Amino acid sequence: MLQSKSLRAIGQSLEILGVEAFELEKEDYSYVVRSKSLSPTSQWIFRNSVVERVWDSPGAAHNSTQVGNDWLRYDSTDISWLDAQGRKSRRSASFAQVRGVSRLSQLLRTLGEHLDRIQASTFNISWSPDFVSVDYQVSDGQREQKTFTVEQLHKLDSHMRFRKFQP
Repeated sequence: MLQSKSLRAIGQSLEILGVEAFELEKEDYSYVVRSKSLSPTSQWIFRNSVVERVWDSPGAAHNSTQVGNDWLRYDSTDISWLDAQGRKSRRSASFAQVRGVSRLSQLLRTLGEHLDRIQASTFNISWSPDFVSVDYQVSDGQREQKTFTVEQLHKLDSHMRFRKFQP
């Protein structure tokens, strides 16, 4: 799955949990989110909204999803389920609600598109309400770091959408 879809799905989950500042690390085929703002209530919501629904579904394999005191692990099954739920909610929402670029999920999708475009193989994201720092490794092994403001992510989103519609 593309980073853009994975990060958007994780962002949708973090919006529900009310998490605004976090560290996100890609580990092989899973993502680990660490945040001091993960309360016991938000962990319970995560367990009940993601873990149990994903693993109670027909054909689900062993539950590898983990939840700790200040971290969550999303694997490919979790992300696929979250992506499907997000598509359902976007279909039923108005266009204005869906395109809300200030939403965490939309901004994470934009960052994921950037990581897809530069073919980042591994990455760490530090997210705060004011800025985003991403440290990544590209396919040739080079490590790079970039910092974005939320406004810069908005501009990057507009630029990427514009490039998609050019012939």
